[in-house]
Amino acid sequence: MPIRVTESDMTSDVSPEYAYLVSSGGAAAWRLSWLPERPLTREQAMAGMELDALVSDPALVGDPMAFALMQERAHRLGMVFAQALLLLATRMAARTARAGAEITPGEPAEGARGGDIGVPRKVRRHDRAPGPQYLTGPLPHTEPPVVSP
Repeated sequence: MPIRVTESDMTSDVSPEYAYLVSSGGAAAWRLSWLPERPLTREQAMAGMELDALVSDPALVGDPMAFALMQERAHRLGMVFAQALLLLATRMAARTARAGAEITPGEPAEGARGGDIGVPRKVRRHDRAPGPQYLTGPLPHTEPPVVSP
């Protein structure tokens, strides 16, 4: 994960998100651009940057090891993965909307650094065996079970 770290900030080659050091009254805390209200340790800020880099890499979609790493990085931030993913996805969508870009399935979205991915770069098509059959009409009405005391 290409993350550049200095004494006062962290940046990524794959995402426009960043971390920065804030000093207030002699106390220093790290903040993430996508989680600015939460003061963090340096290690937590790095975990947040790594999480963003993992989420931004379309090659990792469907990779169980990468998913486990994402969950672990979110846990280091004191969040469940779904919370972190929602925050990152919301920011990604906002950047895309501000740019006035439309995302076409299978095409990369252009971000501030050219690596902000809106959808996977390649659409995978699989020849699948017929899957389960689903009801397409109205559901049949059934009465709830009667429970006797």
